[in-house]
Amino acid sequence: MYITMEYYSNIFPYIYINMIKVGELSGSLENSLEQAVEYLENSDSLRRRVRKIVIPNLLMFFGLTIGTILAVFFGVPMLKGIFESVGSHKQLPAVTMWLYNLTLKTQEIWYIPLGVVAAAVGIFYTWLSTPKGRYDFDYFKYTMPIFGKLIYLLDFSRLMQCTLLNLQNGMRIQDALEVSKSVVKNTVMMSIVETAINNIFVGQSWIEPFEEAKLGDAMCTEMLKIGMQTDLAEMIDKMLQYVESDINNTLEKIVKVLPEVAYIFVGVVLIFFVVAVLVPCISLYMGDWLFDAYAT
Repeated sequence: MYITMEYYSNIFPYIYINMIKVGELSGSLENSLEQAVEYLENSDSLRRRVRKIVIPNLLMFFGLTIGTILAVFFGVPMLKGIFESVGSHKQLPAVTMWLYNLTLKTQEIWYIPLGVVAAAVGIFYTWLSTPKGRYDFDYFKYTMPIFGKLIYLLDFSRLMQCTLLNLQNGMRIQDALEVSKSVVKNTVMMSIVETAINNIFVGQSWIEPFEEAKLGDAMCTEMLKIGMQTDLAEMIDKMLQYVESDINNTLEKIVKVLPEVAYIFVGVVLIFFVVAVLVPCISLYMGDWLFDAYAT
C-alpha cells in the first residue's frame, strides 16, 4: 500500500505514508492506520485554530492599508481640484499637501519605486535560495516576535509525534528520528535532528542538540533525558501532552497580544487618515471654502 501511496505524495502527507509503511513492515497496519488518522485529525484541528486567529487580523491589516492608499491616491487630488475650481485660496493641511505632491511624483516616476520593490524581492529570494540564507530565515521564524515560539512548538510537536509512532511500532530511536525528520521543512529543525542522529552513532546523547539550540522549553529536554533512563516512548507521550498544553497557552497569549498590536496599527492609520483626508473633507463639508472663494 505505501509504495502505491508514494506515487501520490502530492495528495498523501509524508508522515501518513511513513506510518503506513511502518505498519505494513512491522505487521501492525491496523494500529498504524488508527494512529495516522488521529494524528491528522489533531493536526487539522490545530491548523484551523491558528488560521482562525491569524487570518482575520491579517485581513484587517491589508484592508486598512489598501483603504488608506486608495484614499490618498484618489481622495486627496479630488479635494485639491474642488478647492481650486471655485477659486478658493484656502490651503489644505501640510500633511495633505505632502501626500498630494508625493502622489503626483509617484505617478511620474512610478517605475522607480516599482523597480526598487522588484529588486528587493529578487534579492530576498536570491538570498533565500542559498543554504545560509534559508537557514537564517528559518531561524528567524523560530525567534520572531509573537509567532516564533508557536512555530517552533508546532514543528517540534510534529517531529516528536512521528518519532513516538515509529518507536511504538518497534523502530530504534536513530531510525525513528531519521524517518521522522522529513515531516518538518524547517532547515534549523532538520539540522538539529541530523546532529542528534550523528551523536547516537558516536555514542553521545541525541538530546544535546535540542538542548544546545535553546529554542524550546527546558522541561521538554529534561523529560527526554528521564525517558532515556526509563521508558522513552511513554515519556515522549507525556512530553507531547506538556507541549500541547504549552501550545494552547501560547495561542491564548497570541489571542491577547495580536489584537493589541492590531489596535495600535489601526490607531496610527486612523490618525494619519483623519489628519490627511478627513480634516479637509470636514472643511469642505462645513463650507468655509465657499466664503473664502466669495471674498476673493
